[in-house]
Amino acid sequence: MTERTEPTQATGLSDPAGGGAPPAPERAFEAHEIFFSTTDAAGRIRRANSIFMRLSGYPRGALVGRAHNVVRHAVMPAGLFRGVWEDIEAGHAASAYITNRASDGGQYRVFATIVPSGSGYLSIRTLPQLTEQRDAFERAYGRVREVEAASAALGSTRREVAAAGQAALGRELEALGYESTVDFTRRAVASEVAALVAAGVGIPSAEGAEGPVARVLAEMHAIEEATSGHLALLDELARLVRLLERRATEIRALSARLAELRAALRATRDEVARLGAARAGEGAGADGGAQGFEEHYRRVDALVLECAEELRPLAGQVSELRGDAYSVRFAIALMRLHNLASGFFAAQILAGDDDVAENDAVGSLEELTSALNEGISRLTDHRALLEARRELVGGELDAVAEELAATRGPLTELLTEAAAVDAGQSEAARRAAALIGDGFPEARDLADLAGAIRDLEIPALAAEIQERITAVRRALAELR
Repeated sequence: MTERTEPTQATGLSDPAGGGAPPAPERAFEAHEIFFSTTDAAGRIRRANSIFMRLSGYPRGALVGRAHNVVRHAVMPAGLFRGVWEDIEAGHAASAYITNRASDGGQYRVFATIVPSGSGYLSIRTLPQLTEQRDAFERAYGRVREVEAASAALGSTRREVAAAGQAALGRELEALGYESTVDFTRRAVASEVAALVAAGVGIPSAEGAEGPVARVLAEMHAIEEATSGHLALLDELARLVRLLERRATEIRALSARLAELRAALRATRDEVARLGAARAGEGAGADGGAQGFEEHYRRVDALVLECAEELRPLAGQVSELRGDAYSVRFAIALMRLHNLASGFFAAQILAGDDDVAENDAVGSLEELTSALNEGISRLTDHRALLEARRELVGGELDAVAEELAATRGPLTELLTEAAAVDAGQSEAARRAAALIGDGFPEARDLADLAGAIRDLEIPALAAEIQERITAVRRALAELR
């Protein structure tokens, strides 16, 4: 989780261990040791599992009711937590690479994902899998802390120090290729979860176990298997997102190219008219073919204008489709993360590592299950939106691709006609010829994109999933 409070003095930024003492060893944990905590709206701990207690070094009684900043490490910039709080209070999920401080001064590093949960928040922590990315962020945090220290040295309040750090972190995020903290969360959660699963992390089976907790574990394991097809889409969705981003940029460039082409054709038309008027004045003919060229020009210009008009909104629609794909990818990853956390905690209880009677373990399972259920609902909604938009955009991409391909012949004929009246070597005609080039190969790219988005199959979430969630809740009710 995070904390609202900022450090009371700047010295801790440069001396994490305190007093110049050497840092305590890092506390290690395994990839499958997923742990969590829940807090109230003010960040006070309500529940946690035994792994959190082991890594933090605090007994359960010393954690519950205490502000989550009990594990705040001085190497973490205040601006990070300010941004996290803004995101989760706005209803977004938030994630970050975080170094926490244990009771003995040691540290443990996590990838934390926080979501609103009831009247408070749920934070799930995993072992960072993308260590190069984690290290890049830790270097960025160091630079942000320098900004915060400089702000504090100028006499800024803690709030002002945190604001300066948040602004500096925003610049660091941009340098790392992220638009915002929300953009980072969407991308990083999906990448970390995919790497976690690739590392073999999964929900253990409940073979031979009996009772309500065993049934919870069995249902969570079944949900994991039933949604495996969604998880396999994480990489495919990432590729589609990158393709959509590239095509949106290309569509904008193509729109600008068509606008420039129309200007060049207008200038060519004017040159043909000028030459025709000159010939007419010399008695060489009525208009030197200018009238026929004008009619041909108007037909071709109308074709190009139609393509340009259809392209103009298409870039935005492709960008929106990219956002839909991002949302589906994130929802799949968050669903799997909550599924893993729920199943692993149930397995911990069965193994005796956590006790049903302590720290309201049933309440923890209920919160984890609620988060999973909400995630499944969000995924269903995002999937429906993506399905609807991809049909709309796919059809428009096909239409524009056909129209672009159909313009090359008329454009070439128009320039040939200009050459016939000695306007082919004018600057405008040469510019138009260069813009036409070999036609519009982008048309093929747009058609390919239409095929790619139609080929993406996202399985509908079967009613079986909701039935399993209901079965989990019945089992938990037996433990009350």
